[in-house]
Amino acid sequence: MRITLSLVLAAGLAACSAPDTETPEEDTPVEAAEAETEAPAEDAAEDAPPAPPGTDIYLYALNWDGNTPSLGDAVGRIGSEGYDNQPFFTNDGGVLYTSAGENGNTDIWRHDLASGDSTQLTDTPDASEYSPKIPPAEGALSYLYQPPGGYAGNAYLADDGNADPRAAHALAPVGYYEFSADMRYVATFYLGDPDGDGPFTLQLIDRSTTPETVTQMAENPGRTFWRNPRGTGVYHSVADADGNHTVHYLDFRAAEDTPLFAMPDGVQDFVSAGLPTDGVAFLSTSGGQLVHWDGDNWIEAGDLSALTSITRLAISPDLSIVAIVAEE
Repeated sequence: MRITLSLVLAAGLAACSAPDTETPEEDTPVEAAEAETEAPAEDAAEDAPPAPPGTDIYLYALNWDGNTPSLGDAVGRIGSEGYDNQPFFTNDGGVLYTSAGENGNTDIWRHDLASGDSTQLTDTPDASEYSPKIPPAEGALSYLYQPPGGYAGNAYLADDGNADPRAAHALAPVGYYEFSADMRYVATFYLGDPDGDGPFTLQLIDRSTTPETVTQMAENPGRTFWRNPRGTGVYHSVADADGNHTVHYLDFRAAEDTPLFAMPDGVQDFVSAGLPTDGVAFLSTSGGQLVHWDGDNWIEAGDLSALTSITRLAISPDLSIVAIVAEE
């Protein structure tokens, strides 16, 4: 039986324990079938996928003073034994995430914040799904599909109940993605050759043409893709020769990629979210701290030193909860 850990309390998501977080990027958990794959153990079966590292999703309250966030109490934890990663908040009080089964393949699950229950959305024992999201249109669910025996694949769209799953674009293999609000464009982390050996590039796909139009926008992109509030572009990062990342903004229609500001040293994961003031908040982690971009610098927003090997982040639509992926 699957076990889901949750600290969902009576008043929705009440306070529990205090914050915790972070570890160096070289220890970052990486996903099999995406741009960072760990080698399988020597005694593993030749046809078995490498087992992803054990991670859980930790939930914390997020408080705001105007446009300035601060970390609140721990309010929950999502996970079973093994790999649970890639959180994405839905508008109906849920968190989509990727979870690995006993055979190492992954499926998409949904965690209900009110009840604390998790429900499996995809069930493909021989294949894997990653990077779940709710697309702006053309379906109820999107994810990255890795076919049996393959390495990554395409971004897929599916209807309720994972009905009618179909590739959203032809370019493959890709490791990460984001659609424009009108679904015309999709930005992708392209893995290069079919074995995923690179070179890794950011590719912009125009789905309105036949065949689709693919434009290379950058080399060495990061794995974070967040659509801007109006859906006209995507925030992502690009690494320099030393592996340090800079946040960029890719304008879908103009096909222009603009560098914005540097990430904390050695960190590539961040989250962006639209603010009620029409601004955009950026949060990341650095040195065991949650940090936010104040327009000039990364400013500490809360202590996360108890967590190990922090990677991904996500923010709920009402900005009240931040999800942080770390070692289980």
